[in-house]
Amino acid sequence: MKRWTESSLSESSGNAVVGAIANISFATLITLSILSLSLSAFNTLLIRDAAIDAAARAALPQSTSQQPYLMRLLDQRLPLLAKFEVKELDGKGVTGFRIKSYNPVLGFVQVTPSVTEVLVAKEQLPGQR
Repeated sequence: MKRWTESSLSESSGNAVVGAIANISFATLITLSILSLSLSAFNTLLIRDAAIDAAARAALPQSTSQQPYLMRLLDQRLPLLAKFEVKELDGKGVTGFRIKSYNPVLGFVQVTPSVTEVLVAKEQLPGQR
């Protein structure tokens, strides 16, 4: 009976090591997932801020396309790992941008591309209608 107890203790200590390794792995993946979501949210806020700035400049009377300005802002503000596509929107009385961004993914979370759309009313000079 004594030998059975000793063998079960040695087997349970081996299981404890495997359990500890599994727990550390899962904790690491969960931490990476949280960091990935945080980075994605931060990138989305940076993209939205740049789009608002460029759209506000595009809404001024007789302004030219602000897409190069927006691209420069995005290149400066976003990390190298983020990818994005910019489409200029121009309608009757409004202007703006639609930005589709692909943020880096770590851990368990699969982040779908986020779409940010900003529209502003165009200003008109007196006499233009």
